[in-house]
Formats: sequence, structure tokens, C-alpha cells
Amino acid sequence: MNLQPAFHLSLAEGKQVVLDQTDALLLRRISETSSLTEAAKLTGISYRNAWDRIQSFEKSLGTKIVETKVGGATGGGATLTPEGDSLLHDFRKVRKYLFEALGEPENMGHASFKLSARNRLRVRITNVHKGEVTAAIKMKVTVPAELTSIISREAVDDLDLKEGDEVVAIVKSTEVLIAKEQAARKRTD
Repeated sequence: MNLQPAFHLSLAEGKQVVLDQTDALLLRRISETSSLTEAAKLTGISYRNAWDRIQSFEKSLGTKIVETKVGGATGGGATLTPEGDSLLHDFRKVRKYLFEALGEPENMGHASFKLSARNRLRVRITNVHKGEVTAAIKMKVTVPAELTSIISREAVDDLDLKEGDEVVAIVKSTEVLIAKEQAARKRTD
């Protein structure tokens, strides 16, 4: 097997997703075809779903992203506004950056997986609490660890940070993943 990491990129404000990969593909198809109907077909969603998505992210962003022209004798159409072009460009730039990061050899976390995460600590499990669907795993750091934070110079000045200060390091993440090394398999030839 040649498993590769995959991700689902979305742009969010707080905890609310404003634009996801399907929305970005829809915008791309609109820019390519100048037709909401055709863009919806190429994206694999219904016209109604496409229209609802556009209204939803335009409402969330507070700006017009898609300009539509009603059909008739001259035909209808849809185009991206300058804000829509910019939004699609930014989404694609972030997506390209993430794909490039996953392809870099130095991002290998393990021989079979590519990882970009650097906030990894060796820990020992101290408690396993199994629920109906999920389990809570409590862990204790077993070896000294060093963290690096990249923050703005303004933040350093505002917090008056200097060597020797005791501070709280807050790791921003949506989840804590657990990796366990597998024992080498015995060969039975």
C-alpha cells in the first residue's frame, strides 16, 4: 500500500466554516464556465445546492462573491466579483502551500507517513477511559521537551518576554493525535 496523507481544507471564522473545498471548486468552475448551472454539474452538486452555498458564504463574508445575470434571449451567466477572484486565489494558494509541505522529505514524521506537525512530545499513558463511542486518554510527558513558538515581535514586546521568564505555552490544535511504534514483526519462513 502507498498511503498518502489527505486533508480537507476549509476557511472558517471562529468555529463556523465559511468556505470549504466544494465551495472553492464551485467558484473555480464558475470562473471557467461563466455558468452557475454548468459549474454545479461539474462540481457534482445540484443547482439548488450551488445557489444555497453561494448565498451562505456571501452572507457570512458580508460581500458579493458571485455576480449573476438573468437568462433570456441573450442568455444568463455567472462571474466572480473581484472579491470572489481574490477569495478563490487565497484558498488555492493555501491549498498549494499545504500540498507542497506534505511533499517535502523533511516533513516525514515516520517512514510510512508524512507529517508537518512539529508539536510532538513523548508521553506515557496514565489512564484510559472508554466511553460508548470515544475514549479519553490521559498522558504524562516522560522526557524533557523543548517547544518553539513563532510569534510577532509586537507580541514579544507587549508581553515583555525575556530569557528566564516562566510562561504558559498554549498549543493551539483541534485534536491531540497518538502514535505508537509497532514492534518488528517476526518472520516465519
